[in-house]
Formats: sequence, structure tokens, C-alpha cells
Amino acid sequence: MINSAMLFPRFLPALLPLLPLLLLLSVRLPAQSLPGTGLRGQYYDGRNFNRLVLTRTDPTIDFSWTTGPPNLMGISRRFVAPGPGVPAEYFSVRWTGHIFIPVTGRYTFRILSDDGMRVWVGGKKILSAWRDQVATESAAEVTLVGGRYYPLRVEYYQVQWDTRALLTWQLPGSAAEPQPIPASSLYAELPASAKPIPAVAVRPQPVAPPAPVVSPPTALPPRVVPPNPGRGHQTAAVSRRAAAMPAAPPAAAPASPVAVPDTLPDLSALSKGAAVTLSNLYFTQSTATLLPTSRPRLNQLTRMLRAQPALRLEIAGHTDNVGEPALNLRLSEQRARVVRRYLVQQGIDSVRLTAHGYGATRPVADNRDPQQLPRNRRVEVIIN
Repeated sequence: MINSAMLFPRFLPALLPLLPLLLLLSVRLPAQSLPGTGLRGQYYDGRNFNRLVLTRTDPTIDFSWTTGPPNLMGISRRFVAPGPGVPAEYFSVRWTGHIFIPVTGRYTFRILSDDGMRVWVGGKKILSAWRDQVATESAAEVTLVGGRYYPLRVEYYQVQWDTRALLTWQLPGSAAEPQPIPASSLYAELPASAKPIPAVAVRPQPVAPPAPVVSPPTALPPRVVPPNPGRGHQTAAVSRRAAAMPAAPPAAAPASPVAVPDTLPDLSALSKGAAVTLSNLYFTQSTATLLPTSRPRLNQLTRMLRAQPALRLEIAGHTDNVGEPALNLRLSEQRARVVRRYLVQQGIDSVRLTAHGYGATRPVADNRDPQQLPRNRRVEVIIN
């Protein structure tokens, strides 16, 4: 009979090279105490977290509240409210909780959002796409320690039309496609046995905004167009790629300036289908960023709409023909939406207002004439 105690010294030299590996296997990262169930989601009426209307636990952040097949113009037909009491448009969401990190390494976080979205991990903002936009992807890499629970905060807002809110991650060294963070790694309430990474307070640094480059239209009196019974909304498919429209060549100054009236015409006296150009509206060049000098004209329009509650308008954006047609169309639609949003924020019922972009398809002046070209860069209100 062989004595095992006699065999052990004989095999000891062969086991010595494996000793470091055995010691490494004996060292384990802190275990995940219990699987998570998701994040705490707070839903607000208004894009700026205006009024809390719903609180619930969401298993993951992977939402598209737009349903139904697109119509012939490429625009989806139905916009579903995220939950009871939450509007289908002009709402915001804040998700908070903790995320469990399984292994130490460099993680890639990605967001896909329409409109704005931003993400904090461990109290540090790692992603920020806080703007009105079509579905756009952003990514960031961050090194995290395995076995720890990091505070996680995600904010989202939606203004109009399509909605998309997606947060994914890619584990260190993984070649797989990014996946939505599973509910098992997300915690609305931190487990009692967990050791969280404390949130880091980050003091925002003041950043001076760049001086805007203004491309104002030629100052002209409001243009009233007689109604056209056959006129309809000719909304075209909008390019889903974000890009800047090429700058138009500068327009030569007119020989004699044209005085702009201080007041708008009485819109209630106009027939259905009549269009009025909103003069003195200014945007940052090739963008839909409305400049403060535009507020007097928009405030005047706001007062008129308050005094005439039965008045309904279409906000129509137009451009010249410089640049790619798809980008011009997209820019004109964005500018129309920005004007509509301003009026809604002033208390005008959104049901009374629609917004459409027509690009360069409806010129009112000859695009071949540099002096007339700026007249085509305009925003109109059309009586509905």
C-alpha cells in the first residue's frame, strides 16, 4: 500500500512553478452581493425638469417612444408618452442609482439620443450631448475598479418628434458590440453590504462663450402672401446626418436701407394660407441657435397670440440655395422648430403651432443675385 505522505515530497518540485497561479486564484474581487433591478427614473413635464409627474424603476436605459411605420416623408406617425402623466413631447427624465463594475479596466460608455442626453459616473460627467438633435451617438472611455459600486446619473430631455434614449457599455478587452447595461448591474438603492465609490464634486469652470457669427437677413418689411387654396404642407424627408450648412456668400449692402416696421400686421385680419415673414430674426451662421436680438420680434408675436387665442400658425423655415439641399432642408426645419419652442416656452399652447422646413424650395427672390439672396433666408408664419 502506497503512503500518500511519502508521495507528496516527490511531487513537490513539480508543484512549485504552479504556486503563484494558485495564490492568484485564491485572491478574489469583492463579490456582487445581490443582482440589481435597475435605476430610479424620475419623469418630468417640461424639458428642464419642470414638474415631477412619475417615479419608477427602469431595468435599463433603452427607450424609443416613437412607434408606427414612417410615412412617405420619412416621419414616424405616433409618439407614445413614456408613462402616466408624462407628455409625449417636451418632457425630461433623470435616472439615478449605482452601477456595479465587474472587472478592473477601461470601459467604453455610449449614448444614442434624440434629443439631449448626459451621463455622470462616480460624480464625473463623462458624456454630454445636451442639445436639440436627431438621433446622435457619443462615446467616452473611463477606467473603473472592479468589484465596486459607482454612483450613476443619466439625464435626458425630448422636445418634439422622434425620441431615443440609449445607454450602452463595452467591457475592458471585449470585442463584442456595445450592449445596454443590464438591470443586474444597476441599483436604484445601494445594497447594505456594498462599498460605493464616493461621488466627486466637480466645480464647473466658467467658459467664455465664443462670439457668434451673425448672418442676418436683409431688413425688409413683413411680406404678406395671398392665400393659395392648393397649398399644402410639403414636408420633405430630413437628412439624419448632423452637419453644418456651408456658409452663404456675404450679401452686398443695399443702396438704400429699407425701414422695418416696429409692429407685425394684424394676423387675425389675414385669410387662411397667408404668410408673413418675421423680420429681425437672427441666428448664429449655419445653425439654429437663436440670438437674443430676435426676442423683441418673437415677444411681439407672443403678445399677439395671447390676445387672439383662436389664431393658429404654421412656423415655416426657408433658406437660400447655397450648399447641399438636404442640409438646407434640415437647417430650415431646425430653425422653425426653435421659433415654435420659444413661443411654447412663453406659454402659447403647442397645439396652436406647427413647424416645417422647406429648405430652398420656396424662394421669394432670385438666388442668382447676391443682393437678393438673403431674402430667401427667412422664417414665416402662415395662417392656419
